[in-house]
Amino acid sequence: MATLDEQYLQQVNEQRNYLQQLQEAFNRHCDGITAEAQKRLAAIAETDKAARAAVIEDQKKKLAEALANLKAEIEKTSNAVRRRLEEINRQREEFKLNEIEEMIKKEI
Repeated sequence: MATLDEQYLQQVNEQRNYLQQLQEAFNRHCDGITAEAQKRLAAIAETDKAARAAVIEDQKKKLAEALANLKAEIEKTSNAVRRRLEEINRQREEFKLNEIEEMIKKEI
């Protein structure tokens, strides 16, 4: 069984790793959206401003949606990790209080 300090560090490291993976996936997704928009723009004449604007607006919409999804996932996982870390800290405090109580009992 890992100590409370080890559990705490493990939670922090797992969340850091997950956020890095999430960032990489987000970047790849956004790159794909941009590449798709560039491909669509290449097929549209420079003079067709309305069609080009529609492609750009679609790209903006998809990027905004991707960002909203990223923020929601970060908030969800960060809240869950925060609750686990708070529980570990509560257990640490309880352990310290028990140690103090035992020391006091020995002195009496």
